[in-house]
Formats: sequence, C-alpha cells, structure tokens
Amino acid sequence: MVLDFCISFGLAAPVVLSVVLYQVGHRAVAQGRVGPVTASLVYGLCAAALPLAVWWGVHALAEFYLVSDSTSFWKPVLQIGLAFIMYAYLCISWALSFVAACLAAWRFTVCANRLKQEALA
Repeated sequence: MVLDFCISFGLAAPVVLSVVLYQVGHRAVAQGRVGPVTASLVYGLCAAALPLAVWWGVHALAEFYLVSDSTSFWKPVLQIGLAFIMYAYLCISWALSFVAACLAAWRFTVCANRLKQEALA
C-alpha cells in the first residue's frame, strides 16, 4: 500500500509541477517578458531536475516505511529491489519530461511567432 502510494505520487508530482511550470513560462512568453528560447531552456532544465528530486524523496519515504522495519535477510533484497524500481520509474519520468519539454518549446515558439505577427499587423 505504501509502495503504491509512493509510485503514484512519484508519477503524478512531476506531471503536475511540469504543467504549472509550463503555464508560468507560457504566460511570460505571451506577455513578451521572456523569449521562447530562454523559456524553453529554463523549462527543459527544470523538467529534467524535477523527476530526480521527486523520486529521491519517494525512494527515501518508501525505504523508511518498507525497509526500516525489517531486520532480516530480506532487508538488502528489499533495498536493491526498491532502488531498481525507483530507477526504472525515474527513467520513465525523464522520458516523459523530455517529451513535455519538446512540446513546450514548440508551443513557446508558436506563441512568440503569433505575437510577432500581431505586432506587424
């Protein structure tokens, strides 16, 4: 039950934070305060760092609840299995963050081009 919650939280948290970060970046580009390249770079760096921070915390939480009670032979096995699972989900989160960063960069560019066309018209 704890592991299910941790995995669900670990997958949902980067998505929610990425959406919020995208909204902030899109608003800044739409208002002309930030260029699309700058917004794309900042969003990409944050999207790459978010899963690492989230999964590090999820791993610590899951290890505290699952492994700290065990004093048997299975403790190292649980730690290795948990680390492997968290690494796999971290790679999945990074792949999804890469796709989100590419889509956000495209949207930032479209928004900046639309602003240029409106300014010329």
